[in-house]
Amino acid sequence: MPQITTKVLSFAVLGALALALSGCGDANPQASFDPAAGKHPANWLPAGHSAAAEEDINGCVECHGDALDGGIAKVSCLTCHIGGATSAHPVLWGGLAYALHAGYVGNNGTATCATALCHGTALAGVADSGPACTNCHMAGTAQAPQIHQWGGVGATTIQDIAGHKAYFQAAPSISFTTCRNAVCHGATLAGVFASGPSCIKNGCHGPGNPVPAEN
Repeated sequence: MPQITTKVLSFAVLGALALALSGCGDANPQASFDPAAGKHPANWLPAGHSAAAEEDINGCVECHGDALDGGIAKVSCLTCHIGGATSAHPVLWGGLAYALHAGYVGNNGTATCATALCHGTALAGVADSGPACTNCHMAGTAQAPQIHQWGGVGATTIQDIAGHKAYFQAAPSISFTTCRNAVCHGATLAGVFASGPSCIKNGCHGPGNPVPAEN
């Protein structure tokens, strides 16, 4: 075989090999997979992997299996995603995790929530992942949270109304951030669907703004 033909074939084989290797383990350009180390970078979880999955979930299949339940990586997405490989929470929760999580925890406990990559082992929250339970629950513990310090969910009984009043009277300059947020009583205290009622429309505070002017 002529020498020039041998060289051409050699370069062709090397080029094909390089092309194959360049695509191995990096089918998804967002995946940041290091073929040399055989793993993702240290900051891949919890937040880093979501962009890659949203870009091309099929790019994860090669290593994590067709059902994303482990594959050759032996790391299942279902370890954290309780609603399936592509849903952190049960799919039917939709955008109502704040309202529907109580029933799940009541039936299943907090084991799937209290992990280092979800809400933290002590349920104190994880950056760029699950929030701390105490962001919304004002009393109790993370494992046995209580929505309000005064006991009841609402302020409809004599005891709850008294507890509600005492809470604010004890701190007249309170910022109301524990009540005034997107999943409790709303940013304007006008209420949130399936969560905290309006502080204005239920005949408690009348038509005015329940929040003092300084807040």
